Amino acid sequence: MSLTIGEKIAALRKAKNITQTQLAEYLFLVPQTISKWEVGNGTPDVALLPRIADFFGVSMDELFGRSPLERAKDLVLRYSVLRDEASFREAMECLRTQLATIDSMLENDVGDAADLKQQKTELESTKMHLLLQQGWESAQKALDLAEKLAQKTGKMPFRLQRVQLHTMLGRNRLIRLECEKNFRESPGFETLMLYFEALSILGYDELILEMQEREPAVISLMEPPSPGNAPIWNLCLLAALRTGNIAYVEAHKAAVLDYGEAHDKFSLLRELTKFYRDKNLTEKYMASKEELLSMMPEVKFDDYIAEQMARDLQRL
Repeated sequence: MSLTIGEKIAALRKAKNITQTQLAEYLFLVPQTISKWEVGNGTPDVALLPRIADFFGVSMDELFGRSPLERAKDLVLRYSVLRDEASFREAMECLRTQLATIDSMLENDVGDAADLKQQKTELESTKMHLLLQQGWESAQKALDLAEKLAQKTGKMPFRLQRVQLHTMLGRNRLIRLECEKNFRESPGFETLMLYFEALSILGYDELILEMQEREPAVISLMEPPSPGNAPIWNLCLLAALRTGNIAYVEAHKAAVLDYGEAHDKFSLLRELTKFYRDKNLTEKYMASKEELLSMMPEVKFDDYIAEQMARDLQRL
């Protein structure tokens, strides 16, 4: 149970061998006032609290008996209300410092290990909550911008980002139904691309393949393969790889490898190489990996990403 402010003052005073008279003298009060606080017949004036904390050599948090974990949770709560960068940084720094302190104590065998581990778990949970809040806030801001740009320009990249952001924010059913409605009302490359993108993000791989093979409106847009429909073919082929339908991939991969832009070719080959490796198809794996490496100069990566990608490919 938490101590009252009077009980905390009494505990600090006794721990430091300080008399009521000494504390009263410091505060320009009579000893009876200190006695009343300690038995619960009154509380110090707010203006006295910093002086009392200084006298005992403790922080205001310690004076009020607020634990480091409670302070961290309060800072996270403040960020959830204010949603500003300064509040986020302060909460994150508090969490970082406290976690580092606990790690040091555990490493040096200081304190109760079980209690420290429990505190660490609670602090990490609080940190996760803070990051989730920031992520949601950032995604919402990005979505607001994507909505404006998609409406203003009508350009495909912004419309794709809009679909992705809606799913990040958990609006799965809403965006799926919207994309389906748009495609049904106006079948075309862009509406189909957006619909398949939504289905892909949401894990409806079998539905993508079924539509590509059976729906006349989809088939008419995807046959014959061409540069215009290669990005849609890429979504279909990636869906087939995720479901293990290698026969479909082998039958249709030329639609991307022959007609797709470098980025689509690269993303398909990368997933195909992983698939061949995992299935121990050594000959196909080696040929696919070699083709991937040869494509690196063709794909427009910045220097850092290119270096990371090259290392990843060497590990494939």
